[in-house]
Amino acid sequence: MIVDLNLDSKTVLVIGGGTEGMRKVHGLLGQGCDITVIDTRVNKDLLHLGQQDKIKIIQHKMTDISFMDSFKKIFIVLAATDDKDLNRKILEKGRAMGAFVYAADDPAVSDFSYASLTNIEGVLQVAISTYGKSPIMARKIRMRVERILHRIIKTSDLDNILLQDFARSLAKERIKSIKERKLFLYSLLKNRDIQNLILSRKLEEAKKITRRLIKNWQEIHK
Repeated sequence: MIVDLNLDSKTVLVIGGGTEGMRKVHGLLGQGCDITVIDTRVNKDLLHLGQQDKIKIIQHKMTDISFMDSFKKIFIVLAATDDKDLNRKILEKGRAMGAFVYAADDPAVSDFSYASLTNIEGVLQVAISTYGKSPIMARKIRMRVERILHRIIKTSDLDNILLQDFARSLAKERIKSIKERKLFLYSLLKNRDIQNLILSRKLEEAKKITRRLIKNWQEIHK
């Protein structure tokens, strides 16, 4: 089962500042979580992200895991060091602290497996998972799928996603029935005026029409 967790404002520890830690950080960027990378040495890419205030970096000798005690309410712990025994200790400590845990060197002992993600303009994500059996093959297949997705997914699809997100927020406030909310959202996909604006890359104008339509919907469905 692939689950898209809500990481907004959650604390995520990535323990390991090498290539694997970097991959995990890049998968977390844009998720709205507070990312802290911990290791004795951290690669240049991560240091650059730290300088941009996108992540926090703590350079700490990895002789023991007592440094984890200084964190509260950790949501996810990612163990990405090159020391298998240390990774296991990190997992045990993370679980004891109530966090979801993942070891880059052995997904089988982790609480979840990592899907290989294709991110399209920060709007759409498609995940390829081998259930932890082969992360290498997941990445290889993802690269094939990514090329196809970039051909078949149009800019209008992405703008419709953004419009639907905007409309859902309005609908939750103004339409009580779940069934009615769904009908309203589907109606936007069939509305010619809105879809013509989407095709013309006039998303803000489409939002204005959406505001008007939801008011009319409320009046009609009182």
